[in-house]
Amino acid sequence: MALNKAPNWLQKTLTYQALVVALIGVGLSITDWVTGMSVILGGAIYSLPAYWALRREFARGNKRNSTPKATADAKLTLVQMYGNEMLKLTLTVVLFGLAFGLVSPLNPLALLLAFIGSHLLAAMLPVVIDKQTSTKSK
Repeated sequence: MALNKAPNWLQKTLTYQALVVALIGVGLSITDWVTGMSVILGGAIYSLPAYWALRREFARGNKRNSTPKATADAKLTLVQMYGNEMLKLTLTVVLFGLAFGLVSPLNPLALLLAFIGSHLLAAMLPVVIDKQTSTKSK
């Protein structure tokens, strides 16, 4: 995959992942409203920091005032990537704290399972998307 196609590909993965979690949450909310909303909240706790980090990572090379030489520096790129991951982790912890502190009633098991499921979906969807959009002949 070319680097210039990565933002669209990753954004498609996050969109599909959020859609699957939202559909599961809405389906569960028909039978149990608290569980359904907890699933949607768990998916959002994964999706929001991931989307924010994605936009931040790929927007840094597209700024009008930045030079291509600055984005080609490997050390700078690595520092920015680690910084994005630390901020993403911090935002995730803050969102978990807000969810457990402010949302009542909450199904913590459904929230955690949706968060873990979102991680698994984000790992599996690129394989599915690549197989569907692949133009390679066997």
